[in-house]
Amino acid sequence: MIDVKLLRQDPEAMRRAIHLRRVDPQKADLDRWLQLDERRRQLQAEINRLNTAKKELSRLGRTDPEAARQQGQELREQGRLCEQEMTQLSAEWQAILDWFPNWPHPQMPQGQGEEQNVEEKVWVPGKGYLDSSGHSTSHMPQFPPHADTGNFAPQVHADLGTRLGIDTQQAGKVSGSRFTYIRGDLALMQYALSQLLIGELLRRGYEMLIPPLLVREPALYGTSHFPEGRSQVYAIQGDNVEDQTQLFLVGSSEPANFGYFSGRTLREEELPVRVFAYTPCFRSEAGSWGKDVKGIKRVHQFDKLEMNSVCAPEQSEMIYEEFGAINEWLMQQLELPYRIVDKCTGDAGYLASHRQRDAEVWLPGSGEYMEVMTDTNTTDYQARRLDIRYKSAQGNTRFCHTVNDTGCAMGRMLIAIIENYQQKDGVVKVPEILLPAMGVDYLQPKI
Repeated sequence: MIDVKLLRQDPEAMRRAIHLRRVDPQKADLDRWLQLDERRRQLQAEINRLNTAKKELSRLGRTDPEAARQQGQELREQGRLCEQEMTQLSAEWQAILDWFPNWPHPQMPQGQGEEQNVEEKVWVPGKGYLDSSGHSTSHMPQFPPHADTGNFAPQVHADLGTRLGIDTQQAGKVSGSRFTYIRGDLALMQYALSQLLIGELLRRGYEMLIPPLLVREPALYGTSHFPEGRSQVYAIQGDNVEDQTQLFLVGSSEPANFGYFSGRTLREEELPVRVFAYTPCFRSEAGSWGKDVKGIKRVHQFDKLEMNSVCAPEQSEMIYEEFGAINEWLMQQLELPYRIVDKCTGDAGYLASHRQRDAEVWLPGSGEYMEVMTDTNTTDYQARRLDIRYKSAQGNTRFCHTVNDTGCAMGRMLIAIIENYQQKDGVVKVPEILLPAMGVDYLQPKI
């Protein structure tokens, strides 16, 4: 949620943000909001005047009780009408405010879509960081970089995966399209990936959470997944739920993780708080039907490790960079070719984004990049909605900042390993860093 004081001071800055972030101007109707805001302030002044007048009636009541009674009735009726109008105006005022995006970072690239995202870094195993001048595709390996022998035409993960333990056909019979079974060594590889990253986060002092997978609407609204992303969330009807409350399956543990701190005032010395959770996640993928239907790139259920931080405003950029460094650490440990892109204004995720970057792994079989991690600084946008504050050493109470990061989307990381470690005969080599946990050198085809 935006600080309305800043909004009133410079509404034209918000008008630019709405345009740059490609937010629907009919939903984020700034002119209408300004009209409502002015009327709300007028009403509040009138309500305050009426309340003062009611208090002064006590003196009149001692000398003229009947006049005091009549004036009291008039004041109460005027107050009732003002409060009624205030309630109606405030609902529309808040509904529009909910669609205003976070202020873009001054260095966020301007653009309409992913084509205008800017490459920050490019890394290739055996070569390290490259100076790609924004054209890294031509520098990426045409053949799987970890193949034992010779060059060959690489396969896409969907073709290899059916022989390695990815079974979308049987999952379709059980659950419908865009679900999957992952079996055997490939399932063990996902476990090894999670242990690798969890171990590193614990070494860094992060706290692990096991959060609820079903949350109420305030958690999704508070993290700005509502109202914008409502079509992506599975709703659970309340018939079989205590008090018939509407619940929602999380598309990320972010709403539950930050919801843990909602309504709290932390001490400055507690900050930054760094937590992570490894959970199943669920998304409807509305609007993507017919896109990436083969394999496990875009499915309704997937596992993800999410990193989150509640911090002081002065710490959020540091945490943003720290999360990005962990993303790179994991990909370099796995020796996967990747790039880091600074996302532009038109592609920067949800409304809460102040600054956002993606880590994208190169897929030699597909000949394209695939996003596997997203790092987002939301400043105080989520903290305002969730009412997460801290008290400074001087005794001042301020809103916290929040930062979130997809530490590892497990299914997509399996895709990256399959395509980059595939061999000519169709088996897949296990990355060296995962060998101790795996106990096998290659993923063998399943019958």
